[in-house]
Amino acid sequence: MKKRSALLLALAVFVGAFVWGFATERYRIFPRPWIRGGAVLLGQRWNRAAVLNPPSPSLVSLKSIPYLSGSLDPNPQDMGVMVNEAGSVAPGLNFFSTLWRGDAFLVNGEGRLLWRWSLSRELSSAVLGQGIAFGFTHLYPNGDVLGFVDGFGIVKLDRESRLLWRHVALAHHDAFVADDGTIYALVHETRSLPAISARHPSLLDDVVVLSPGGERLRTISIFDAIERSPYAFLMPRTEGLRLREDTDVVDVLHTNHVEVYDGRLAHLSPLFRRGNLLVSMRSLNAIAILDGATSQVLWLWGPTNLSLQHYPTILENGHILLFDNGTRVSQVVQVDPRSNAVTWRYAPEKDFFSASRGACQRLSNGNTLITLSEGGRVLEVTPAGRTVWEYANPSVKAGGIRENIFQMTRVAAAPLTFLGDSAP
Repeated sequence: MKKRSALLLALAVFVGAFVWGFATERYRIFPRPWIRGGAVLLGQRWNRAAVLNPPSPSLVSLKSIPYLSGSLDPNPQDMGVMVNEAGSVAPGLNFFSTLWRGDAFLVNGEGRLLWRWSLSRELSSAVLGQGIAFGFTHLYPNGDVLGFVDGFGIVKLDRESRLLWRHVALAHHDAFVADDGTIYALVHETRSLPAISARHPSLLDDVVVLSPGGERLRTISIFDAIERSPYAFLMPRTEGLRLREDTDVVDVLHTNHVEVYDGRLAHLSPLFRRGNLLVSMRSLNAIAILDGATSQVLWLWGPTNLSLQHYPTILENGHILLFDNGTRVSQVVQVDPRSNAVTWRYAPEKDFFSASRGACQRLSNGNTLITLSEGGRVLEVTPAGRTVWEYANPSVKAGGIRENIFQMTRVAAAPLTFLGDSAP
């Protein structure tokens, strides 16, 4: 009898310890910090991969809703460069575009304006009306800029803001310039897809490949690539769900960024072969790498880890840096696509949120430039998360509405030959 009681007690202790150990790791409760600290003291290697617990986005992520052009700022007096820690800021100039007037700017580290471009010289106010998304995505060394206007097309302007060419398309979100000058731009198409919704047409995304002069070379359907892949189950099925009105479209993917691998990292993994595409699909809470020749999905990551993310960008070590918007607080995440391990994150617990857009860039000194699009602010933070440079868009309207920033990019000054005497 005593032997049986001892066995039952031992079994109960074992089960209880197992359940508590599982809960300790799953929910990160006591004594996990002690266990981790003890392992470090004993020289054990602890898994450094961060654990992400994103909130689930609502059905609003499947609606096609115009972006806001400005946001209420509780500190409207902040203007220009607010923090500039000497010796800690990465060198270069800052190229960014706004969401109110269709303008782009180049400013130095002190916030002094060096150059300005504007879509308003060539496009009417009807084209650039409230709720129309547009942005400049690339600055050429001679001062030309590439951008898009939602539903109007991809455009290239010279340094005097004169229109060089326009590719007519339902352009949106992004246009990337590869090292050979080829342009990869996002455009919409609409299809009737009863499997997704019998009541609402589906808004889909393509990547159009353009020559440096703006001629279309080919089209890649991101929807078709996902639908043919093992990840097709991620596609939203909205039958029976009320979105808004019967005239709404289902924003199936909401692809918001595209980049192209140049082949320099191909020795690390076949994922990084020249011509492969890195894309972000907001509605799926996912980023993916597509084969540039076949459009096959080679890698996909994000569901259960990301929420409404933007702007994944390729790093020199093969990792991917991205802005994870979230629903209440944002973060910047770095992930290794070869292992799916999150290797770095910047995640303040408060006052760090952009419900839409957002961008990030790893700088030459290891710092990270982060665009909080809603709110019109940009931060440069160290790997430890310390802010060494901060910029507040100086365009503030009555009532404290600060103009949003589409994205800011730190660029080297030396190649920008067009600056001449304006160079810093």
